[in-house]
Amino acid sequence: MLSYVRGWLKAVEDDPAIASRDAAFAALRTLGLDDFGEALMLMPLPEFPRLSALLPAMASPEVQEEWTGESGYDLLRKSCSFVRSLSYNYARISGRQLSDATAILDYGCGYGRIARLLYYFVATDRVIGVDPWDRSIAECEAAGLGPGFRLSGYLPESLPVAETIFDLAYAFSVFTHLSHRATLAAVEALRRHMKPGGVLCITVRPLEYWDREGPWQAPEVRDRLKQHHVGQGFAFVPHDRPPIDGDVTYGDTSMSFEWIDHNMVGWTRVGVDRSLEDPYQIYVFLRAG
Repeated sequence: MLSYVRGWLKAVEDDPAIASRDAAFAALRTLGLDDFGEALMLMPLPEFPRLSALLPAMASPEVQEEWTGESGYDLLRKSCSFVRSLSYNYARISGRQLSDATAILDYGCGYGRIARLLYYFVATDRVIGVDPWDRSIAECEAAGLGPGFRLSGYLPESLPVAETIFDLAYAFSVFTHLSHRATLAAVEALRRHMKPGGVLCITVRPLEYWDREGPWQAPEVRDRLKQHHVGQGFAFVPHDRPPIDGDVTYGDTSMSFEWIDHNMVGWTRVGVDRSLEDPYQIYVFLRAG
């Protein structure tokens, strides 16, 4: 951490007027996004006990590795790249700043990796996270992220968000792992909770993903997956997981833009972006019809 950031945190720590989480986040928003993210990544910090008590604790490196395969600064750089794209493209598509969004959904929130960075733009009560894995929600609760993180279904017919209608939803590294059936169930459930003109960002894998190392490295498996991507627009190899209602919903997935356009009913593809920090996560932006 650079000395000017440490000094900023010391000023927040020593300010008696900053006595709530939202007040602490408001003060930290005067930093840049990466410095904001670094401060949250390092929480709790013993030298700032009052600020550490107000802000959520970061998941352990072991949890970060288990959920994403990375941890620390390498993972933070990728997360910040995605959030910058999310902010820019939301403004471009909607004509509104991300800070104006009244409700944001983190679909497949994991331990709250991306949600923490959304607090750079909006108050904590504007972000809801859902995830079908109970361990993810337990990690969010243990970190002190609050009641806005809830357990969802693997094949959702609805979402545990009551009547909330969202301006923005995002699903980072979620549709890169879903079966055909789970993909369609997710986009239908998401559509029911989006405002007309609301923006959804999903990440998908390109054809070239199958050239990487993985359980599909047998030439006949790799070639079959690439043929499915080219010919059908969708390729999926399941992991060794128990089925949900007869369907193994989780594995590795790629899909084409044409498949998205044809199959994601009620959505219009309005943008594509990518970060060279994480080159096989393609950001696809969809607008609710």
